[in-house]
Amino acid sequence: MPASKAQQKAVNKYMAANYDRVNLTMPKGRKAEIQAAAAAAGESLNAYINASIAQRMGGDTSSSPTEAAGAPAGAGAVSLPSDTLKAAREAAEASGEALPVFVGRAVETQAQRDKLSRKMKGGKTNE
Repeated sequence: MPASKAQQKAVNKYMAANYDRVNLTMPKGRKAEIQAAAAAAGESLNAYINASIAQRMGGDTSSSPTEAAGAPAGAGAVSLPSDTLKAAREAAEASGEALPVFVGRAVETQAQRDKLSRKMKGGKTNE
């Protein structure tokens, strides 16, 4: 379900008050390379870049900023709390799957459950 205008406004207000924005430029094709590396690490592009900067500056990457709830995370990106990400990594390792494959399958399974739940409640399946 798309976010309402009021929710978008609230997220934008929160982001403006709590985060600085940086416009990053790079050679064509580099963004796709970094997105692939972030996906392989099980992180969003934003989290991956922030962790890389923190590491380069000698900081603790475990406390790097995370994306605000409801904020757009980029195409296909999933941002997870650290404890959830740790559990997902352990489950993926136990199943022999790569983390992005495991998380993708979990997201798809939950989407199917949500669709079935809405259908059972008499709602539209594409809400």
